Amino acid sequence: MTAWSALLPPALVGTDRHAGAWPPVGPWPTDVVSLAGQAAAAPQRATGLLRAAAVLAVVQRAADFGQAFTAALPAQAGDETLPAAASEPLQAWLLREGPVRTQHELLAVLACNGQRLPDAWLPAALDLGRRHAALRAPMAAVLGARGTWLAAQRDDWQWAVGTDTPDLEQRWTDGTLEQRAEALRRLREQAPAAARERLAAALPELPANERAELLAALAVGLSGDDEGPLEQALADRSRDVRQAAAALLLRLPASAFVGRAIARVQPLLSHERVLLSRRWVIEPPADVGALDPPRPKHETLGDRAWWLYQAARQLPLAWWTEHTGLQPAELLAWAAAGDWAEALHRAWRDVLFMAPEPAWCSAFVRHWPRGAGRDDSARVLALLPLAEREAHWQHTLASEGLSDALLAQLNAGCPPPQHLSLQLSQALQAALLHRLAARPLAQDWLLRDALPTLAGLLHPAVLPALHALPRHDDDSPSAGELLHSVQRIAAARATLYPRTPS
Repeated sequence: MTAWSALLPPALVGTDRHAGAWPPVGPWPTDVVSLAGQAAAAPQRATGLLRAAAVLAVVQRAADFGQAFTAALPAQAGDETLPAAASEPLQAWLLREGPVRTQHELLAVLACNGQRLPDAWLPAALDLGRRHAALRAPMAAVLGARGTWLAAQRDDWQWAVGTDTPDLEQRWTDGTLEQRAEALRRLREQAPAAARERLAAALPELPANERAELLAALAVGLSGDDEGPLEQALADRSRDVRQAAAALLLRLPASAFVGRAIARVQPLLSHERVLLSRRWVIEPPADVGALDPPRPKHETLGDRAWWLYQAARQLPLAWWTEHTGLQPAELLAWAAAGDWAEALHRAWRDVLFMAPEPAWCSAFVRHWPRGAGRDDSARVLALLPLAEREAHWQHTLASEGLSDALLAQLNAGCPPPQHLSLQLSQALQAALLHRLAARPLAQDWLLRDALPTLAGLLHPAVLPALHALPRHDDDSPSAGELLHSVQRIAAARATLYPRTPS
């Protein structure tokens, strides 16, 4: 018999049909009987039953001490080595509800200041790291000893367990995949050969996603000595592992992998005389045989173009400039004038992401080819030094204004925790205020989506300008809430920089 037993009969059959005593009385203490009786004495029995149930719920919760804890108590958290940051309310809100970009900035600023998260923020921070893997590394730097201790108490916070352990051996044997990859990268910095041997011994026992992730750690200190295990990985049954190996071999111009790619493509290139000049011509084989990997069903490239695309994406970009004597911009124009433009442009774009070359990045940004995927232009921009990216954005802003394409590029091309320069931020702030004044947010959906991110991109010195954003008489309540949220983001970011950075 439970505390609720007396209420179940009238609840199941209905208070109108219940023939038992009213108000119902259970095995309760005298005071509880009195309280439940008073609550049940309502004009309608159904209302009285619900009120009595509410009384019981509160009383039971107050008296519920739970089961005795019989397990051994966990060891205490270690001593803190960093001071806790002040519990600033706006920063606490930012950690709970702000955009991911600005949350990353908050964590980076705390780490730069040599501080850890306030103790009261730790549960929210650990939940945030659970939801967003990109925040785990900056989060680990500011969790402190109590944060990592707390993470060990819950299964869904295990991502943070061991992040404060400086022992690389322990991270490698007991850590998560991210921690093992970081340990391997650290070992590569100290002893490249030992890291390579450790990886080779572990690979056969790992699932495909872990093999690919750990193999990518060889990028640290990559050298010709790594060619052997990378060549073996080219035969891995997992496509992700094969691609990871190919991306690294691409950075070794003297590797057999690159040599095989040159042997496939070089015979296809020839010089052709046109009037008084000569030009390069490329022609894929007429019979390409079985394609590996097979051409997807809805692929826009034909069989020969697909073969050329796969062959060209295995060649270092430097080979094209050295072999043809053409600069990257000239090669883009040459490909655009031929029959295989999409195959070559897509291949060069893929290689650019695997092994970035500044000259090629600049050429792609200035002469973006059709068929190379317009959405990837922001990713290419992100490969350039920030000063070159900003010069491009300044030119775009001056010629096109604050366009939708520029909004997308700014977010992808300025990875957190970076923010934009003061000069560009001032120009963007003026363009933003102009666009907001020109039409209501209800008619500008793309700007609505971009506003919180833009508030996290601008230089801290221009944040005061966001405190008075243009509004319209017919703004919807949701637009007003968005503008208020943007102003709150700006105010929270301002607390991170008591002295505005240059």
